[in-house]
Amino acid sequence: MSRSFHGELDYVFGQRMLAMRTGIGLTQEGLATLLGITRKAIGRWETGETYPKASHLQALLALALQHGVFPAGQEEEEIRAFWRAAHQKVLLDERWLQELLSRPSPTPTQTASEPSSAAGQDSAVATEKIALWTVPFARNPHFTGRDELLEQLMQQLTPPASDQPTTLHRAALTQAQVIKGLGGIGKTQTAVEYAYRARELGRYTHTLWIAAASEETILTSFVTLAAQLPAFASAAETDQRKLVAAVIRWLEQCQEPWLLIMDNADDLSLAQPYLPLKGNGSVLLTTRASAVGWLASSLEVDVMGVMEGTELLLRRALRFASATDEEINEATNLTVALAQFPLALDQAGAYIEETGCGIADYQELYQTHRGALLARRGMQATQYPASVATTWSLSFQYVQEANPAAAELLRLCAFLAPDHIPEELLTGGAPYWPPLLQQAVTDRFRFNQMLEILMAFSLVKRQTSDRLLSTHRLVQAVQMEGLSPEEQRQWAQRIVSSVNAIFPADPTDPVAAWPQCQRYLEQVQVCDLLIRDHQLFLPEAAQILERAGIYLFEQALYANAEKLYQQALYVLTQQGPPEPLSEARILHRLARLYYWQDKLAQAEALFQQARHLREAYLEPEHLDIAESLHDIAGLYTTQANYTEAEPLYLQALRIREQQLGSEHLQVAELLNNLAVLYTSMPGMHTKAEPLYLRAQHIWEQQYGPEHPMIAFILQNRAWFYGKQGRYREAEPLYQQALRIREHHLGPEHRNVAIILSGLALLYEKQGRYREAEPLYLRTLHIREQQLGVEHATLAPPLDGLANVYTAQGRFTEAESLYQRALCICEQQLGAEHLETARVLHDFAGFHQTRGQIGEAAVLYQRALTIRETMLSPAHPETNETRDRLHEVLVALGQVPETMPTGA
Repeated sequence: MSRSFHGELDYVFGQRMLAMRTGIGLTQEGLATLLGITRKAIGRWETGETYPKASHLQALLALALQHGVFPAGQEEEEIRAFWRAAHQKVLLDERWLQELLSRPSPTPTQTASEPSSAAGQDSAVATEKIALWTVPFARNPHFTGRDELLEQLMQQLTPPASDQPTTLHRAALTQAQVIKGLGGIGKTQTAVEYAYRARELGRYTHTLWIAAASEETILTSFVTLAAQLPAFASAAETDQRKLVAAVIRWLEQCQEPWLLIMDNADDLSLAQPYLPLKGNGSVLLTTRASAVGWLASSLEVDVMGVMEGTELLLRRALRFASATDEEINEATNLTVALAQFPLALDQAGAYIEETGCGIADYQELYQTHRGALLARRGMQATQYPASVATTWSLSFQYVQEANPAAAELLRLCAFLAPDHIPEELLTGGAPYWPPLLQQAVTDRFRFNQMLEILMAFSLVKRQTSDRLLSTHRLVQAVQMEGLSPEEQRQWAQRIVSSVNAIFPADPTDPVAAWPQCQRYLEQVQVCDLLIRDHQLFLPEAAQILERAGIYLFEQALYANAEKLYQQALYVLTQQGPPEPLSEARILHRLARLYYWQDKLAQAEALFQQARHLREAYLEPEHLDIAESLHDIAGLYTTQANYTEAEPLYLQALRIREQQLGSEHLQVAELLNNLAVLYTSMPGMHTKAEPLYLRAQHIWEQQYGPEHPMIAFILQNRAWFYGKQGRYREAEPLYQQALRIREHHLGPEHRNVAIILSGLALLYEKQGRYREAEPLYLRTLHIREQQLGVEHATLAPPLDGLANVYTAQGRFTEAESLYQRALCICEQQLGAEHLETARVLHDFAGFHQTRGQIGEAAVLYQRALTIRETMLSPAHPETNETRDRLHEVLVALGQVPETMPTGA
């Protein structure tokens, strides 16, 4: 398709703009940054889609004239021709054009290789027109991301205006900036990219690169720089230090803006004497050192974001343009496996390119050949030739020689969860460390010395306020690869023993121990992996898994707790014939966990198994037997098997009062649960209230009025009063319990949802539907987020919300909720469960309200059958369903109206 006439003119004009930009030496991004617009806008100008604003076009013309883009002697003719073409679309100011053309023509910039015409003058004057560029690296075509970091550098290293003082104060180098981080994290590449972007923007006349790994390389770099300056090229000075001093003086006197980059200045004390004290310039240093505040402000280079890292990997592997969705997913997985570390991603990309293997193939190889791949750099690594392993090897060697205990500490950290390593774990675990490290961690001064040397190479970071350390996962990987399998097993065993020693064990107040448990939880998860990987069938291994399982259970993280309990039981059995009481204890904990998940059949089997073990090896009055009796009674209460539950509770209460006294916390727990039993038993509610009050008194005496356990008893008392119709007494107890739990557990905790559901039901019973609805909705939200959309605990709030909607006449919404609640009950609890009966009863009432008598009768009959079997024929709930069924059967004409109920 041919362009229209006007379209052709627009295209030609765009091409002329493209030629002008490239003649200046700017990329689209560079010009966009200068003009304060988007790169996309530049692209649309150059394809003729749009025209620039007058101010933008004027700025571009001024830059073109300044950089000598137009042929010498033809500047005015070229500019006027361009001006006339643009004036068709852009309203331009003729006065501005006259002013531009009246400026003196620029003198072409003299290169460093041309002879100086100012011999004998001051060196600063003699080289005023020389543009120096000594960056030793080509621009990295695979450079990816780091935009925020580069933008910060642009802001921090803004060249000073001509009217600003040029003194660089040693105490606060306002134009000096340090970028710091672990070796291979991308500091040098970021500095190189900044230099190229700054050149595109015309920020500096001179950009100078000094290799600062040692004093020898610093001197060599300055001497090489001096050879490129005409003022020094012919000098006969042989003293390197004097020559370097002269170059530094030249920088201090130079009137043109300059950028001095000192790369790999890991020992900043070596670099400091070579920094200019004043001048019209900026200083950028890269270093692995962590403590740099004494010299300049700093920016830390960290690992890349997942998407950034994925893009870098694909670009380096030359797969970016052609990557399928599957390859992008594989690259994302590999990026995460390589801990988003730039050098490792570059190495992986190089390997994939050079061998032609797939991304998923590389990740599979990485699992079995991690050490070899981290040590392999590839054939085309010209800008950063060292591999990850090589990059850190000198640092490791220096640490080993300077402070052997610090080297052991680094190896220790290699086996821990890397992001949050509690310092007290290192010091409190001292008995399990090798002798040299054991001595160092118990001496605070020596402990700080170890961290000082590790931080000097950014091998660890320290969060002083939280007393936590962190290290990079690949540092851990390289450290592990340097150890034999036997050494790895020794370290793993030490870690498991130390974490077990420091993790809270059976605290008097479990809630008070929660923060400490949470602090060590990541390390327990690492212990779980170490136990599996190294087959550490130790008593300490089973203990730490069980203890952490208890904490996770208390946090209602049942799936995670179950895994640890199961693994603890497995470890216990692998030690030989399991010690019966330890086995019984873990079985009991598993049973309790299943009970709280409504897996009652599994729970009962394990409860009974644990009980039989305890009764076989313990005296009848032992507290562990009381625990078994207590929890089995709780299970029977849930199953409405009240006649079997009561004697078990009473027997357990007798043992605990005899062994512990009448005011013990375990006695209070039992009193509370016995009260729950009496609340549920028909005709026994008068026994419940004094038990609730006695339990609350004991808990308040031990914990105080704001403890989470107080919320538990308040919730149960409120439920009790609600069942009695004592709504005014129940409501403030629910509200107080809710406030306590939200304070301690947060608004999204599962135990908060229990109170919300109870309070919603209370409002529902009172006809306060507008207040009940948001509470039911919030309960559903918490349980769906925490447990999934099919969990059994969703049935009660779904049913309750359906009841609210039915009362409000919102029948369509109500019906779908009843159906969902019934489906969950039948699938998760079974067709004969009491919760299923409750939903059936309420759903039948919905149909009865709408005049759908036949449907109501079927559902009432199903509910009645369940309640007669699971409760008793005379239970109040059974009688309620029977009465409702009779009503609808009378309406259907199937029974006489005077048929006696309860028959």
